[in-house]
Amino acid sequence: MKILDIFISPGAAVKLQINDILQMNEQTRHYGLLLSETEARELIESRNRAILEQGRVELGIDSLKKIITVFSSSAYINSSDYAPLLNELVEIFYFMKSETHDRISDDELINIMKELFDGPSRGSVELLKHRDLPLWSKSVRVRR
Repeated sequence: MKILDIFISPGAAVKLQINDILQMNEQTRHYGLLLSETEARELIESRNRAILEQGRVELGIDSLKKIITVFSSSAYINSSDYAPLLNELVEIFYFMKSETHDRISDDELINIMKELFDGPSRGSVELLKHRDLPLWSKSVRVRR
């Protein structure tokens, strides 16, 4: 989303965001992962809900696009669970941004999430969310 996009209607902004997400299919097609327009809309809605729940403000969808880019290469993601998994990862991302008090950049957090997801979590969102990220975030709070 560009700075001038804040002057358009919310409905038009969502359509632009959905189109941005659908363009990501060109990148993820290589892994057999594609989002439909409905799934892209649901992903935007999950993002917006997570931002509201965490009391955050975010104008663009760059973090969402980065999550798609980084996680699409995971061997643990297949086409049948791709969209629901992205929705969960987005919620986890915004929760962790708040949990770490923004002490870590978006890119670094997304890369850590992917490393843990592919490593000790072995593709389990539940382990990532309830075991591996809490252990990691505790170490971040202690270090900084």
